[in-house]
Amino acid sequence: MGGYGSGRRWDSKATISDYHQLDVRAWARKVLLVRFGSFVCGSWRVDVVPSSFELRDARPEWLVFSRSDRRNEKYPVHLEWTACNYGGSRVWFRCPVNGCGRRVAILYGEGGIACRHCRQLAYDSQRDSGWHRSVRRAQSARMKLGGSAVLAEPLPQRPKGMHRRTYRRLYIHAAQREAVVFGGALSWLTALEQRISHF
Repeated sequence: MGGYGSGRRWDSKATISDYHQLDVRAWARKVLLVRFGSFVCGSWRVDVVPSSFELRDARPEWLVFSRSDRRNEKYPVHLEWTACNYGGSRVWFRCPVNGCGRRVAILYGEGGIACRHCRQLAYDSQRDSGWHRSVRRAQSARMKLGGSAVLAEPLPQRPKGMHRRTYRRLYIHAAQREAVVFGGALSWLTALEQRISHF
């Protein structure tokens, strides 16, 4: 079993954490998308352009991005609003790269602005080794039981309101996930001990 990072190929794609994320959903929650508004996100200045100058409650249709160090470079990005099933609306970016136009919630700004597909970015989880993926799954199983993500702590008691059968199923699942993690760690430590003993 390899050590830390042994499952990673160094010639593989960059990941989303390597780039600055511009999330339109977070801006909508913070009510930053107001007529003629502007705000700063990292090294980007964002200007909001309304779709109609006559209508007071018109939704913005464009955002214009400019770098704080290079104000003459401007990147206009189209916004699209879709209706939600139970009322309200959700806002999306349209990727500004020519020929793409995908509807996305997050754009990545580094040099220019583009979506994850145009930048050919992978998620961080796609670059994890098998053992790291097992750790994340075990943490997720613990948190479904209402516990913390710390694997050193005992599994939590049944939360109030959770059915006993559901708790038993989740408990067994979490215990199996932790057995995989600790079994992998034990085999790695055993292999390390054998290597050290040869010196």
